[in-house]
Amino acid sequence: MESIATQLTTGITSESLFATVGEIMPFVTIMIIFAFGYRVLRHAVKGASKGKASM
Repeated sequence: MESIATQLTTGITSESLFATVGEIMPFVTIMIIFAFGYRVLRHAVKGASKGKASM
């Protein structure tokens, strides 16, 4: 068990962590923008079906 803990603590460095986070950030940013746009679009479509123009 100690060898596993040692491998985990020595394998994760700040450089490797930030490299991984840097790789995923564009994907996360695009997903957040998509989710916000989808929510606004759903709200607009729901209002349009009732004859209301709201944003």
